[in-house]
Amino acid sequence: MMHSTFSLKHFVLIALSLGVTLSSCKKDDEETATPSNGGGGGSTPAAPSTTPNFSDADASLWAVNTFTSQVTPIGTFDIQVGVGVGAFTTDGFATMVNVGAVTLNTTPLTAQSNNAYVSTPSQTEPTGIDFGSGSTAWSVAGGSGFAGFDRTITSFNFPTVSAISSAETVVRSNGYTLTTPSVAGADSVLFLVGGVTKTIAGNANSCTFTASELGGLGTGANLVQVAAYRTTNEVIGGKNIYFGKETVRTKSVTIQ
Repeated sequence: MMHSTFSLKHFVLIALSLGVTLSSCKKDDEETATPSNGGGGGSTPAAPSTTPNFSDADASLWAVNTFTSQVTPIGTFDIQVGVGVGAFTTDGFATMVNVGAVTLNTTPLTAQSNNAYVSTPSQTEPTGIDFGSGSTAWSVAGGSGFAGFDRTITSFNFPTVSAISSAETVVRSNGYTLTTPSVAGADSVLFLVGGVTKTIAGNANSCTFTASELGGLGTGANLVQVAAYRTTNEVIGGKNIYFGKETVRTKSVTIQ
């Protein structure tokens, strides 16, 4: 495990991006590439969202296990951090609403200015929420038309994703194949190069991005990610609530 100062700084950015920018899609659909808003330019940008919101959902609650490969003079290390992300809506996620206190495995999630909920690592808990048991226990106080509830998800575990094995340099004009040796236990897998994303149903472990799809990326430092997820949903108090478990692998790259 790397020093907590790095993990806190890096994963606060990731957790905030997960909570603030939640994308909408249909369950198990394969998506065309979603274009980037640029990025690059010499400093590594915050990771884009990896947590989808489904088109029939009134709320999405995500437990996210993140692994980031960090290269050091003595070798490459995986930094693991657990985060929770939640969003509640009455208008198809055009806006989000406040539902009072939300916790995941007893860790409070903080409501952001747009009412997205997110947990962030702290100085005393730099690795975030402990998902070692595989179970996720949610508690929602309720509000804004949502009933309060407690749910523990034990029917499935987190998907497993091996470390990303793709090249550390992305040459836009050549296209890029993002690969991990194995993925298991997923409904779908989200592949990201910078801010360009594709989702493939099942346990896909490789995805190719064309030169035209990568053309909007800026040059310089950026990130590639493989995010495998599995979900279940339940109607609670008349609201369709999705519960997800996601494993995200992140690797730093240089865009050329």
